[in-house]
Amino acid sequence: MLNFDSFRCPTCNARQDPAPECRRCKCDLSLLLSALQRSEGLYEECLRHFAEGDVNAAEQAALRRWELSPDADAARLLATAYLLQGRYQAALDIREANRT
Repeated sequence: MLNFDSFRCPTCNARQDPAPECRRCKCDLSLLLSALQRSEGLYEECLRHFAEGDVNAAEQAALRRWELSPDADAARLLATAYLLQGRYQAALDIREANRT
């Protein structure tokens, strides 16, 4: 689920397909790609746990995803896990944290 349309080099901001090296500035992007792939894997793991009904495992995957990349997708996963656990204030807090 890597977003090929918006992948940009963090050094020179060149738009490109995900690659181990930037096409323009030759910056090493391998760690960035690894983090993006791990992030995608955690997102899918969390969804799989939700589908299996294992909310606690889904929460753990969502927390790891949030720690790696605290973006809107991670906030939604974590808020959903909290809601399913009845932790309503925690769900509101995580959504609020993502708005700032």
